[in-house]
Amino acid sequence: MQKAAIAQSVVFDMAYIHMAYRAPIVARFLSPLINKRTDKFGGSLENRARFALMVADRIKERCGQDFLIEACISGVEPPGGYTLEDAIQLARMFTGHIDMLQIRAADMDPQHPTHFNPERTPLLSITEAIKKSGVSIPIVASAGFLNPDDCEDVIASGKADFIGMARGWLSNPDYGRLLYEGRGEDVVPCLRCNLCLQPNEPLHDVCSVNPTLGLEYKIDRMIQPPTDTKNVAIVGGGPAGMEAALIAARRGHRVTLYEKTNALGGLLKLADYPSFKWPQKEFKDYLIRQIAKTNVKVCLNTEATPEMLQKEEYDAVLVAVGSEPNVPQIPGIEGKNVVLAPDVYGNEAALGDNVVVVGGAQTGVETGMYLAEKGHHVTVLTRQKKLAADAPSHHYYVMFKEAWEKEKNFKFIVQARTIAIGVDKVTYVDADGIKHDIEADSVVIAGGMKAKNDLAFTFSGIGARFYMIGDCEKARNILHAMMTAFSTASTL
Repeated sequence: MQKAAIAQSVVFDMAYIHMAYRAPIVARFLSPLINKRTDKFGGSLENRARFALMVADRIKERCGQDFLIEACISGVEPPGGYTLEDAIQLARMFTGHIDMLQIRAADMDPQHPTHFNPERTPLLSITEAIKKSGVSIPIVASAGFLNPDDCEDVIASGKADFIGMARGWLSNPDYGRLLYEGRGEDVVPCLRCNLCLQPNEPLHDVCSVNPTLGLEYKIDRMIQPPTDTKNVAIVGGGPAGMEAALIAARRGHRVTLYEKTNALGGLLKLADYPSFKWPQKEFKDYLIRQIAKTNVKVCLNTEATPEMLQKEEYDAVLVAVGSEPNVPQIPGIEGKNVVLAPDVYGNEAALGDNVVVVGGAQTGVETGMYLAEKGHHVTVLTRQKKLAADAPSHHYYVMFKEAWEKEKNFKFIVQARTIAIGVDKVTYVDADGIKHDIEADSVVIAGGMKAKNDLAFTFSGIGARFYMIGDCEKARNILHAMMTAFSTASTL
């Protein structure tokens, strides 16, 4: 109540009461999993809701009826907790005390769905059931909402009264303006990587697709307007190359983008294949659409060379030639049954039934999952103590783990060091130093990626300025690619 009054004193019009996940004190009263009291605050649903109603009523008494209250509850708790029918009853009890009720997941992780969730908005069915029960309190749908058409459909069809969205506004601080202007196609897809939720990052407030997150209040002072129009060459049409081209073009420069293949996208083109990589695919398609809206000259099927660029007298050359697979020194790795992870996609039919993936970082696991969903029997070997040790820990890893556990053709072995590859087997050493053989018709190498530094440096000296961006500077992720592309192109 006191915090709500303080908020009102600094011109806030509403307060939010967190009553989900059995975590805050109000949520602990609501849940029979936690609340074991035998007095008037425990036992029946009415008793367990008593404290929440008291909190809401005191806020209204102090701040007035026009001071709005939104609260959130878990739509359904784990077994032993309150049920969907209980949630409906809570919605009825809260009517007249709370102004908006947001429906959340049973636990914190599923509230932030990743690309591994088969449903884009996994809580909508619960929200819809509560709304259809006839409750009069306005219901807020949350978890996974971004696409404007999907949001519009939810409201128009009566499945909810409001949409709760967080990550979509981190990747799109101008989300509202884009919708007002009818520019839904310009909404940047959220990758659902959940890096924005990770603690102890070297940079706080990061977003893989929005390099200016956390800098909005000073970005205009950080970036100087261009003093003249430059002739800019960008070598490589992956995410870094496309982002750099967009920024440079928006700053008024003449931009030529060279891509040696027949399509833009770089490694993001691999996202066209696995069912669970749809956000990356949408992001790749978004960048290509944005490029098409500019005057960037795109040269496909054109492998740029230093000699070629030298003739054009470019003022700046930005090299984004990417990375290539790191190939470990393992006896037998040159065998005909061995393939590198990026070469799997679209060519999985050429692999045998039993596949061993050497390398259990996130890329190796996702490659193994893709092959498993295509019908192959997959075993992933990792030297680490756990699978996908490089994956984000908060609000991501649990759902990643659940996804690979659901793949019936997928299994893995940790603390396994691969020492040899044969024509029909892989030999590894376990944590105790004991050798084992695994049957393998095909072997996939997922040993990470390495920057194409040497290739990038061949363009040094072409033009007055030379820059390396994205994976050719250091092989990392989309976040790094977008940050280096944005920061570099913003200096031109």
